[in-house]
Amino acid sequence: MQTSNILHLLRVQETRLDAKIRRTENNGSADKLMTLEVFGMKLFSKILKGVSNALWITHLLKTSIMIVRTPLTTLKCIPKAIMGHSL
Repeated sequence: MQTSNILHLLRVQETRLDAKIRRTENNGSADKLMTLEVFGMKLFSKILKGVSNALWITHLLKTSIMIVRTPLTTLKCIPKAIMGHSL
């Protein structure tokens, strides 16, 4: 499976999970089980974002090495890209 397809699947899953978190939080139920479920979903969302970002950075490096053959330029731009996104 291509990297872009995997990234797309991760982003779709992230979006669905965020929507489910918002629905659950807006439900207004203060049940302990519901609070634990929301915490688990938020944790999984953070993990998905981390995996997605790591995969994207790896894809950028691979593309930079294969096409342009200047991975140093890409390495210099990665911190700027990461700081621009909220993790």
